[in-house]
Amino acid sequence: MKKNDFFLFASVFILILFGLIILFSLSKGDTPQFSSFKKQLIFFCLGFVVFFLISLIDWRIFYNSSSFFGVIYLFIISLLFLVLIFGKEAYGAKSWFNFGFFNLQPVELTKIALILVLAKYLSSRHLEIWQFKRLFTSGIFALIPIALVLAQPDLGGAIILGLIWFFLVLISGIRLEQIILLFLIFILIVSLSWSFFLKPYQRSRLINFLNPQKDLLGIGYNRNQALIAIGSGGFFGKGLGWGTQTQLRFLPLAKTDFVFASLAEEMGFIGVTILLFVYLTFFYRLSYWANNFGTNFSKLFTIGFTIKLLFETSINISMNLGLLPIIGIALPFLSLGGSHLLANFIGLGIINNMIKHRM
Repeated sequence: MKKNDFFLFASVFILILFGLIILFSLSKGDTPQFSSFKKQLIFFCLGFVVFFLISLIDWRIFYNSSSFFGVIYLFIISLLFLVLIFGKEAYGAKSWFNFGFFNLQPVELTKIALILVLAKYLSSRHLEIWQFKRLFTSGIFALIPIALVLAQPDLGGAIILGLIWFFLVLISGIRLEQIILLFLIFILIVSLSWSFFLKPYQRSRLINFLNPQKDLLGIGYNRNQALIAIGSGGFFGKGLGWGTQTQLRFLPLAKTDFVFASLAEEMGFIGVTILLFVYLTFFYRLSYWANNFGTNFSKLFTIGFTIKLLFETSINISMNLGLLPIIGIALPFLSLGGSHLLANFIGLGIINNMIKHRM
């Protein structure tokens, strides 16, 4: 058994530490006090236990079992279907199961499950992926959960699932004419989503992105307050607990979608620079293993997981900076929420397992 990657998991620990520090600062006004921080800390501990347990079992035991991956896929599709019926509605989307102490968001587990299923399918057929039937089959694997997630509606989750599929098949060796075909299909899906899946408030957000100054007190309020928070942080930040936009509740969703803006206000340019450096270290180590694993399945899973986290990070930060529309994507390891934290620990546990049992 080989050693773990110190720099990979040290960077994860630092990212989580950043998240806990800023959530501690933002949770002073909770009722009861610091409840958000305590919840995140509990999920961090639970996630670490899950990470440890997954790391113990040699992943190669399951690799040759197609039924194992089939069960995972059917389970996650069932969760996405059931959440549309029994799920809790919040922020205009029916995306969560309410279990009292915490809410489970199935789309986060779906991302990991889709990466597993696609890595299995593409790794065993990477020489045939250029064939239309192989590309079509992989597309069906992705399209079913994407359609169910859009029905919630969760535009951000659907976009991440689509990006995972597209880049995995692209890396697996599709041809230029297939890329053009996929682009045309993408335009068709976007058109249909705009007409049939997106709710009015989601369409308003996208329209506001093109004309951000039109409704600063309405649909453009969140974006404007995030920019004010980031700008007011300056070089050194206002200090933990002293951010005016965050502590006085001018910035909505300061613990989730706009946790980056909260951090920028209280920790300043220095804090943001350190955070981005740690993210770069984390993604560099993931890329290293994607290039150095000995099996196609390990490579594809690591690439898929990297794609998921890279786009979540870049989209979330771009949302905070006003460079992209607000579509509800959490910042990995920092945003408040147990579902995405657990899902990321599951993915890291699988990769750690592959590192320890690499060939």
